[in-house]
Amino acid sequence: MIYTKQEWYTPSEVVIHNTLEDCWVSVNGFVRNLTPWLQDQWRFCKCVKRCSCAVKNWYCEDTCREYCRCSDEGYLYCDAKTLAMIVLAYAGKDVTHWFVDGEWVHYTHPIVGSRTPFHTHGAGNRQPVVPSTRWRPLVNPWWLDDSNIVGKLTSKPRPVRITNTLTGSSVTLEVCSEETIHQIMMRYLPHNSHMASYTWCHGKRVLDCTKTLEENGIPDERDRYLEVGLPENVYIPNIMLYYNDDMTTDPPKHIDCDFKE
Repeated sequence: MIYTKQEWYTPSEVVIHNTLEDCWVSVNGFVRNLTPWLQDQWRFCKCVKRCSCAVKNWYCEDTCREYCRCSDEGYLYCDAKTLAMIVLAYAGKDVTHWFVDGEWVHYTHPIVGSRTPFHTHGAGNRQPVVPSTRWRPLVNPWWLDDSNIVGKLTSKPRPVRITNTLTGSSVTLEVCSEETIHQIMMRYLPHNSHMASYTWCHGKRVLDCTKTLEENGIPDERDRYLEVGLPENVYIPNIMLYYNDDMTTDPPKHIDCDFKE
């Protein structure tokens, strides 16, 4: 058995990483871990904030922006923290709509007439709207930094039921449509640590572990069910596990290495 790292993630797996200490977002099909980047952005400014809202209430308007002494003196630190706060607000979500061709969405500024990145909740970490000494070049912005990529976001998650015919136990998993049977085995691993002792079948066919569910003749028919007014979960494909009786003992499992049986 070859143990591998997880390559594909579902939206429900990304959304749970939504705190300052554990922040993931998905951008253009990639899942990124922004926890180290957030901590770097957050540690610079220690100023007391003030609000841009004309009327001071217990809540702020959608156009609200925070200011502090650093902003008045022209330092970049608070812009960095403002961007970090925006990213943290979208932690665990998909932010692909922020970008076009690897750059922020741009618009024409109504006052100065220049083309500038569109930041609804405040300035970003690029040059300001007008020429300023606050401009700083960035070599690797977080949305183009390959070092924070943890995997890929699936285009369509789908349910699959796995039944162990030896014990009679059944588990329903949410998997990625791009995952091979072997990668689905990795998701099933916490439920059965001796997967190599079983033959994986669907109906009378033995599944090819190097192919996806679709390639193994197990289509995702939920859209067809919805078209005829049936619940999308009226039928969930069932993979049957048949014990080989070979007394296989799996090797130790380590996420950082691959072990072959």
